[in-house]
Amino acid sequence: MTWTESRKPLPGAHRTRYGSRMHTRTDELENFKRINLHEYASTRGFVLDQRKSSRHSVVMRKVNGDKLIIGKAPNGVYYYFNAKGNDSGTIIDLVQALDGGTLGDVRRTLRAYDGSSVHPPSFTLPFELQPSQHDAARVLSGWMKAKPLRKPHPYLTDIRNISEVVQLDPIFHDRIRIDHRGNMVVPHFNSSGLCGYELKNGTSRGTTFTGFSPGGVKALACSRPRDTDRAMIVCETAIDMFSLATLEGTDRRRFFSTAGQISPMQAECLRSAAANMPADSQVFLAFDNDDGGKKLAAQVRTALNTIDLPIHTYFPDLAGGDWNDVLSQLRRSDAPQPRLD
Repeated sequence: MTWTESRKPLPGAHRTRYGSRMHTRTDELENFKRINLHEYASTRGFVLDQRKSSRHSVVMRKVNGDKLIIGKAPNGVYYYFNAKGNDSGTIIDLVQALDGGTLGDVRRTLRAYDGSSVHPPSFTLPFELQPSQHDAARVLSGWMKAKPLRKPHPYLTDIRNISEVVQLDPIFHDRIRIDHRGNMVVPHFNSSGLCGYELKNGTSRGTTFTGFSPGGVKALACSRPRDTDRAMIVCETAIDMFSLATLEGTDRRRFFSTAGQISPMQAECLRSAAANMPADSQVFLAFDNDDGGKKLAAQVRTALNTIDLPIHTYFPDLAGGDWNDVLSQLRRSDAPQPRLD
C-alpha cells in the first residue's frame, strides 16, 4: 500500500460520523440563538429600560454606556443591536463582543448557561416579547441613534421652506430627528408603536434623497394629538404635512403622512386614527394635485367608508403640484411668511 492509498478516507462509517458531528454542532448553534437573549443579557450586567421597551423590542442598558435593543424573529431566534456600539447579531455575537475568544469559547460559555442565574427582581419583563413582521429592534436602534431636533433642521428650513415655528411646535415635538448623515427622520407608528421612519434630505442644486428605515414598515407619521383638534389632515409625505402646517397653521389640526401609497395595515391605522378624532371632526385628504394623488385620495376614502366623519378632498390649487410646491411658490413671490394661527 502506498502512502497515498493509506491516506484515503475510510469507507462510509467515518464520513457519516463526521457529517453527523457537524450537523450536531450546527444544531447546537441554532439552539443557542433561541436562548432568551434579554434574560441572558441581565446576567451580564444589562438592566431593563422598561419605559423604552415594548412588546416587540426590549431595551437594556449597561453602566459602560452600551444599549441593547433586542427583538425576536418569527422563527424564534433572538437578535440585538447595540445602539451605542458597533456590534449586533444573535447571542453568539453578544458573547463574542463581551468576552472575545473563538467560537469554541462561545460554545463553552453558552453550554454552561441554563438560565438559573436569572432571578427576580434583577430582571422582570412585564410582557412576553412578541415576534414582529418588521425588524422592530433594528428600527428602534436607528431611531434612538438619531438626535432629537433642538433647532430647526437646515434641509427643512433652507431647501423646503418649512417654518421654524412649525418644526419646533409642541405638536411635532420629537416627531422630527436628525441622523448622523444629516437626514430628516420622521417616525411612523402602527398599533404596536414605532415601526419605521421616513428619511429625507437634499441640496439647493436639486439633489434629493428619499428613503425609509431599513427593516421598517410604513404606517402613519403623525402630529401629537390634542383634545381641541377637529380636522384630521392626511398627507402623502411628511414634507407635505409640514408644508401645509406652515401654510395654514396647526390650530385644531391633527396631521398624518402615509409616505405614499397605502397598504391594508395603513388603512387600518387610518381607520383607528379617524375613530380617535373627536365626534365633530372632519377629515381632509390633502394629497398631490395629480393622477397619483387623486388615486390615493380615492383609496383612503374607501378605507374610511366605515367612519362616521365628513371626508373632503383638499388638493393644492397648483395643478400637478404638492403642498411644498405651493409653499415654495409662495416664497418665490416674496409674499409675507405665513404665521401660525
